[in-house]
Amino acid sequence: MNTAEIVKRQRRSVTYTLPQPEYETKHVGGVNAIDVGDKDVLYSGGRDGTVRVWDLSGGMPSCTRTFEGHGGWVNDVARVTPTHLASASSDHTVRLWNLEDKSSSSLTLQGHSDYVMALAQGTRGNHTKFVSGGLNREIFLWDIERCLAINAAPSYLSSRHDGCMTPLTGSKESIYALGMDGSGNTLVSGGTELALRVWDTRSAQKEGKLKGHTDNVRAIVVDADGRKCVTASSDRTIRVWDIGEQRCVQTFAGMHTGSIWALAVSEDFSRVYSGGIDARICVTSLADRKSSLLATDSAPVLRLRLDDSHRCQSSDGDLWTATASRSIKRWPVDIPSEDVVVEEPATPPRSGSFTRRSSAHSPLPGSVTRQAGKWFEVGSPGMMTFGTPRKFDSWHDQVADGGTQQPFSHHIAPSMEILGASPIVRYGVLHDKQHVLAQNSLGTISLWHVASTQPVRTFDGVADGSDFETFLESETLNPKSTVPSWFSVDARSGSLAVTLQPSSAFKAEAYAQNLGVDDAPVDERRNLGIEIIRLLMDDWVEKFQKDGRACPPRERERVFSERLPKTSSVLFEHPVAGNGRVLLKVHNLEGTSIERDVLPKWFVDHALNEAPEPESPKLSFVLSPGEGSNLPEISPSGVSAPKILGAKKIRDYVEKKLSELANPPTVPEGSIRLSCAGVDVLGVDSSKEDQTLASIHACAWKKSSPIAIEYTLPS
Repeated sequence: MNTAEIVKRQRRSVTYTLPQPEYETKHVGGVNAIDVGDKDVLYSGGRDGTVRVWDLSGGMPSCTRTFEGHGGWVNDVARVTPTHLASASSDHTVRLWNLEDKSSSSLTLQGHSDYVMALAQGTRGNHTKFVSGGLNREIFLWDIERCLAINAAPSYLSSRHDGCMTPLTGSKESIYALGMDGSGNTLVSGGTELALRVWDTRSAQKEGKLKGHTDNVRAIVVDADGRKCVTASSDRTIRVWDIGEQRCVQTFAGMHTGSIWALAVSEDFSRVYSGGIDARICVTSLADRKSSLLATDSAPVLRLRLDDSHRCQSSDGDLWTATASRSIKRWPVDIPSEDVVVEEPATPPRSGSFTRRSSAHSPLPGSVTRQAGKWFEVGSPGMMTFGTPRKFDSWHDQVADGGTQQPFSHHIAPSMEILGASPIVRYGVLHDKQHVLAQNSLGTISLWHVASTQPVRTFDGVADGSDFETFLESETLNPKSTVPSWFSVDARSGSLAVTLQPSSAFKAEAYAQNLGVDDAPVDERRNLGIEIIRLLMDDWVEKFQKDGRACPPRERERVFSERLPKTSSVLFEHPVAGNGRVLLKVHNLEGTSIERDVLPKWFVDHALNEAPEPESPKLSFVLSPGEGSNLPEISPSGVSAPKILGAKKIRDYVEKKLSELANPPTVPEGSIRLSCAGVDVLGVDSSKEDQTLASIHACAWKKSSPIAIEYTLPS
C-alpha cells in the first residue's frame, strides 16, 4: 500500500443514521427484492439496507427477523440453502445470513467492485452454488460450502477469497438480471449489453449469445430443463428464446406502456406474469399469444414472485409484488376465462390499422385500452402502438391534490399487504447547522436534531411541499445565522443519514450554555463534531479501556447525553479500496484493537481523545468610536475572537474597556450600539444580540478580515 492509499484509508468519511420511528418492524421506503420461503414465510430486501423475514401465518404479516449490515440498497434476495439467505447490495457485497442463528450474523462475500444487482440459483433440489451479477460487467459463481468454511471474518475484515468464487468473464456491459435452470448448470445473464449471454456453470465458460432486445434486459426466467427462457426489457417487450438454437422464437408487445422490469412464470412454463414502470401486472399465455391485465399496483413493479402453495387448475397460486412504493402485496392470480376481448385503440385508427371492438370499461392511461380479467390479443413490436408511461405517485401516498391514488375499480384487490414506513423524500438543513427539517411521503413534516434519534417536533403537512417551504423560510423556526457547514445529509435509505468528513467535521462550535449545559462557564465552547463523535463512540471507548488500554481522560462530560438506541450504526468505506461500504451497529462494537485499526483513524483518534482539540475558527476585528459619538478609543482595539462570538459579548467588551480608562465616559449598561459598514448590528433593544461575528462578517462586512466595527451611544 503506497502513501496515497494510506492517507485515503485514514481519512475515510463516517456516516450515521437517524432511523425513522417504525424502522425496527418495517421497511422504510421502497422494497427492491422478495423471495418466497417455506409455507407462510416471505423474505424481502429494501432500500433501507435491511433484509427482513415475514411470518404470514397469522393473517396479519409480522416481521420476525431483521438482518442489518448492508451499507446500501438491497437489490436482490434468494434463499440458497435451507438455512441460508443470500442478499445482493449496492455496497458491493453479497451476504449470507444464517436463518437459524438468532444473533443475525452474516458472512460477507467480497469480489464485486460495484453495485451487485442480481442473484440466481438452480430451482430443483439442493444446490451448493449460486451466482451474483452486477455493474462493471461482473458475474461470480459462489461455492456455498467453501464460503461458509473460509469467510468467518467480520464484515470490516472480509476479503476476496478466490477459493470460494469463480468469475465468469466475457460480459461487455453491466449485469441487471440473471436466470438459472433447475440443475444450476445453465445460466443466462442480461443487462445494458442488450444481448443475453448463456453460460455453462460447470466449465465457467460462455456457451452462446441471444440477440434481439433493443434496450436494457431487466428480468430473466429459465425453464427447469434449461431449454428455453423468457426475458423482459426496457424496450417494452417480452421474448421467449430457444437456448439450444440461440434464437428468439416469440416476441410479445402491447401489455405494458413502458419498461418491463419483473417476470414470473407458471410451473408448466405456459403463462408469464409481468410488471414494470407503468405499475400494471399482466399475465400472458405463451401458447395462445394473448394477455390479460390482472391489476394495477400503486407504483412501478420491481420484482414478482409466484407462491404456488395455493395452486390449482384455475389458479397459479398467489403473486407477490415488490415496488418502488413502501408496500409488498400479494395478489390472487386466477387464470382468466377463455373469452377473448379484442379491443380498439384509444385513438382513432389510421389508414391501414386494424380495428378493435371497444371495451365496456374506461381506458387505462396509454394508447390501448385493457379490461381486467379478460384476455386481449398481443402482437409483435411492429404491430403495436405505444403510449407514454403514465405519471405515478412513487410512494402511493398523498398526491398534490390532497387525495390518494387508487387502483381502478375493476381491478382485483390484493389479498395481503405489508405496509412499510413512509420514507423521507425532502429535507433541508437549518441555519443553525444542528437541525434538519424533513418531510416524508405522507406529507408529515418533522424537525430533527443531528444528535437525537427521535424527531424533536412533528408538524402536519401536505405532499405538494408548500408547508415545507413555509417552515424552511420561517424566521421563527429557522432564524438567520452564519454557521459553517460541518456535515452533509442524504435520505437515500428513507431515513436521514448524517455524514462527517475529516476536512469539515470540526468547523463549527457552539457555547455550552446554548447546548443545554446550564452550569457551564459563560465562555465555554464545544466543538459540534467532537460532541457527535463522543455520542457515537463513548460506549466503545469504555469497552476499549476495560482491557487495560489507557487513553487521555476528558475534563468535561459530553454535551449530548442521550444514549443511542440499538438501531444506531456507523457506516464507512471498507479498509480495502474497492470493497464497498461497511455498516457496524454501535452497540455490537466490542472495543477491540482490531476495531481501532479498521475504523477511520481521524474518527477513532478523536473518540479516544488522542487527537489535539480542534482550534476554534476565528475572525479578527477592529473596534473604533463612531463618527460624532464623542466616545474615546479603547485599547487594544484590534481583537481576534471565535466566529461564534455574539454581538452582545462584543458590546460587553467595549463597555468594559471604556470603564477601565483613566477618564471613563458615562455609559449606561447595555446602551452601546454597534454598526458595521453602515449596518446596525446591535441596537439598544437587544434585538440583534444573537448575531455572531461570523454573521456580521457575512451579512454586513462582506470583505476579508479584519472587520471594522464602530461603537456609539444612542442620540
